[in-house]
Amino acid sequence: MSYSDELAADLFFINNGEIDLLTGAIAPARFNQIVERDLQLSDRNLTQLSMICSNLNINTFLESRFKNSRLSKAQLKLEIESELVSINFQLKNTFRQSDCISRTYQLGFWVFLVGKDQSDGNQLLSRSRQKLPTYLDLNISHREPKQSQLDWYSQIDRLQLNN
Repeated sequence: MSYSDELAADLFFINNGEIDLLTGAIAPARFNQIVERDLQLSDRNLTQLSMICSNLNINTFLESRFKNSRLSKAQLKLEIESELVSINFQLKNTFRQSDCISRTYQLGFWVFLVGKDQSDGNQLLSRSRQKLPTYLDLNISHREPKQSQLDWYSQIDRLQLNN
């Protein structure tokens, strides 16, 4: 296990079923309920659904912020957790209020977009990359018509884990 993997594994990652207790983002269980509801509506109304995955790249973050610093593992963990809180606020300021944001991994968030066709979603991703920190890896997944939630999540997981 690499040093960055060790840091990620030690991060505070607990929710109360409604929100992530560190960042205030929607908890995965609540997020899944919202996505499931909108999947059903999307199939009936033929609306496009997309998910933006954002991952804090620990190595890039640490290099950009603490290149010559000698912080302890505990201090680095606190800095990373503080940055995750900041990222949640930055995501909220970047996307529409109606877009749901969930912390789905120790270092990652999903942003659920309803009604964005692939072209609009890709443009939004491009604009988001300009607004958000460079140590935040961003990707987008567009749901295929009638694709199950599980299959779509598997597709999103592959995107997120490839970062």
